[in-house]
Amino acid sequence: MHAHTHAQVVHDLNKDPTLPFPDASFDVVTNAVSVDYLNRPLEVFREIHRVLKPGGRAIMSFSNRCFPTKAIALWTATGDLDHIWIVGSYFHYSVPGGFDAPTARDITPRPKGPFGGAGDPMYIVTATKAQEA
Repeated sequence: MHAHTHAQVVHDLNKDPTLPFPDASFDVVTNAVSVDYLNRPLEVFREIHRVLKPGGRAIMSFSNRCFPTKAIALWTATGDLDHIWIVGSYFHYSVPGGFDAPTARDITPRPKGPFGGAGDPMYIVTATKAQEA
């Protein structure tokens, strides 16, 4: 039997990009539709790397829908493919060699049936923390 504890932590990463968790304490870190609001993304991604266990995965999901007044200028001035490259570059440049090559997937909901409407474009970019030598 494993005891699981679930704690909720509220933390503004734009004020303090430091994650309040010990090193190598997570198997997975996710960010749902808010990577476009990070004003210190490389610092946040360095922290994601720090709190992940070797082989742990980081998963960033995002849409092309955002609050333009909150999103960073680079995001609002670019399109979907650019956003995938931007998030991939956060992984690549935050900790050089620290993550395996990121991969991207289009997870946009597809219309069902002849009258179904497509959902907002939705993407994930994921990378795995490199195994330590």
